[in-house]
Amino acid sequence: MDFMTQSFDPSGKLVYSKDPEGNRLPDFSHVGYHSGEKGIPHVPVKMTLEPSQSNDTLRIQDALDKLGTLPLGEDGIRGALLLKRGVYRVAGTLTITHCGIVLRGEGSGPDDTCIIATGYDDPKYQRALISVDPQSDNLEVHIRHGYPTDQIKPIMNSRQAIMDAYVPVGSHSFEVNSASGYKPGDRIVVHRPSTADWIHSIGCDQLEPNWSEIRNARWLEDGEEAGFYYQRIGNHSKYCLLQKHDENWDDFVKRVPLSEDGKTFNLTRQWEAGDYDFHFERRIIGIEGNRITIDAPIVHSMSQEYGGGAIYHYETAGRVMEVGVENLHLISEFAAPTPGHPYGDPQETSQAENHAWYGVELKSNTENTWVRNVTGNYFGWSLVSASGKHATVQDCVSFGHASKITGGRRYTFMIDGQLNLVQRCLAYNGRHEFVTQEKTAGPNVFVDCIGFDTKAPAGPHHRYSVGTLFDNVKSEREMESRFRGKSGTGHGWAGTQTCFYNCVAPRFDVEAPPGGICWVIGSGSKDEDGSRVTPASLYYQQVQDRLGEVALDRLATKEQRKHVGKYRWVKARLKNERPPK
Repeated sequence: MDFMTQSFDPSGKLVYSKDPEGNRLPDFSHVGYHSGEKGIPHVPVKMTLEPSQSNDTLRIQDALDKLGTLPLGEDGIRGALLLKRGVYRVAGTLTITHCGIVLRGEGSGPDDTCIIATGYDDPKYQRALISVDPQSDNLEVHIRHGYPTDQIKPIMNSRQAIMDAYVPVGSHSFEVNSASGYKPGDRIVVHRPSTADWIHSIGCDQLEPNWSEIRNARWLEDGEEAGFYYQRIGNHSKYCLLQKHDENWDDFVKRVPLSEDGKTFNLTRQWEAGDYDFHFERRIIGIEGNRITIDAPIVHSMSQEYGGGAIYHYETAGRVMEVGVENLHLISEFAAPTPGHPYGDPQETSQAENHAWYGVELKSNTENTWVRNVTGNYFGWSLVSASGKHATVQDCVSFGHASKITGGRRYTFMIDGQLNLVQRCLAYNGRHEFVTQEKTAGPNVFVDCIGFDTKAPAGPHHRYSVGTLFDNVKSEREMESRFRGKSGTGHGWAGTQTCFYNCVAPRFDVEAPPGGICWVIGSGSKDEDGSRVTPASLYYQQVQDRLGEVALDRLATKEQRKHVGKYRWVKARLKNERPPK
């Protein structure tokens, strides 16, 4: 499909072409903190701490909890906890469980506010250093990255079927059976089901077998950890293949085919109906008769042939909002200190496992959050993981990881939710440095990001992430959105409705499933190979088209936008920063 039939209309806005079914490149501008309609605030300081030269975990956690008792302002803000310049040692996880709290340091450089995640010799230390999570225990129905887990509770009897024969990608409106119970401003979920017929049409119920040798197998009969554990050749992580409650050995053997000699088993799991549903959170902005118009676009087509779609009202149960983490330097200890290397010998980073896994983890039941100006090093999984909705992660640097270079590690900047933005972020030696995970509901955007010493491709990783824009992202490894087939335990299609816009990588491996669309626009293997197109940034242009230049100025300065894709901010950012020893 052609990207555009005309670059700009007379008013200077982008014009998009459509294919015969009406599919078009989506408007990605609704991502990030408050959809870009508000700037990230500078929250006033309400509490201040100095480093204690010992374990600061309880002191910092107590201050965060006390902030949570302050009244919320009309803007949803309580206040900021300022950690003064110095070194803070944290043995556990700092958890922000209340709305309106900011954890702030005095800078992200090595001589500014530094938080060290301590502990490196036990698997229990694989945790987040900072977690934004309400830790609710009473959530009845949940949604995480597009399917039920832990965010929302549908309102009974509000469900209405979508009546259109086909709702194309990029759409903002559709007809429902009855709109009488809805009004502009309502928050709704748009549900796109995954039927057996649809899964069959994209070939994910007939994935090839992936036989794996069993070693170090053990069967635990009782207790919460009951299950079949093994180590897979080539991947030294332990896996549990059983549910931890009601599956016995006989049922396990039926579900997980063993070879005749009992030495290997088939890892591939065919996709099943209902497991790949998407629940897109949207807001109604207009109603005309039974036709509903929503704010952010549909990023996966819906057709009556494959189950149609529906909408419903929902409630959030204790979702944490208006929380920020900013101006910090985060480090994970990964091994015993050696002379000149207080966090572990850098030669051991590829074997370290039992230490902090995440720098900042934005859990799935979060909304309108941000992480900015944070530097990190040695975390095993990611510096920032965004699993909620409307998060902005910007101006962050990961100097590298400490972990084995294999699956389940080094996802430096990871999106696992919907309507999230990652911009001006730098990653060293990540595997999948800019990545989405399984069943990730879009749109989501990475813009003006760069990676060095990359170990694996950037892009949607596995099991169907939809609606992701990679805009001016540069990597030393290939970028991809493709059919991964039997990889892992049956990745199938990694994603669809993926767009690589003015990106730089040695190679682009891009394909779309039947009924899907992917785009490679202005992207090539070198910075100056003549492949770039105008506008310089699709995302920034879409923001300007929808909200105007004032909103755009809140996201990126004119200088940053002028040099987007040239990564001049990298030199400026690193001028006063350096990796820890």
